Amino acid sequence: MNNAQERFMNSREAGAFLGGVAQGTVNRWAREGYLPAHPIGEGKKRLWRFLASDLTAWMVGRRQGGQTAA
Repeated sequence: MNNAQERFMNSREAGAFLGGVAQGTVNRWAREGYLPAHPIGEGKKRLWRFLASDLTAWMVGRRQGGQTAA
């Protein structure tokens, strides 16, 4: 799916997509820059949104030892 047509997921949906990762963990990983995320707003009330294509690429990269698929 093209990123322009892809729907953003919230942290609960992203956690389910990642195989049941807790919402708080997803938010923490996003805040720490560990997980690819798109911030909305600033400060403590920042919201994070996620694209399935970004999360898929992240998972593939982790599985391949940090190497991204060509």
